[in-house]
Amino acid sequence: MSSRRHEWISKRAYAIWEEQGRPHGRDDEHWRQAVAERDALERTQASVDGREVLVKFRPKPQRPGMPRQHWGNPSTKVG
Repeated sequence: MSSRRHEWISKRAYAIWEEQGRPHGRDDEHWRQAVAERDALERTQASVDGREVLVKFRPKPQRPGMPRQHWGNPSTKVG
C-alpha cells in the first residue's frame, strides 16, 4: 500500500470514528469503511467540467444463475 493511500485511509478512518461519537472497539470497522471509500474513489473520476462522475472500471454484469432443480418433491414422503 502506498504511503499516500495509507495516510488517506488513516485520516478517513479517524474522521469516521469521530463522526460516530468516538466509540470504543470499532476501529477495524472504521478502517474497512475507509478502505472501501478509497477503493470507490480510485474506480471513479470526475468529468472535465466536474458535472459527471465517470466509472473507470465497471464491474462485469452478473450472469443469471442456473435455476435450481429440485430432485424430489418435498411434499412426497418416502416409505
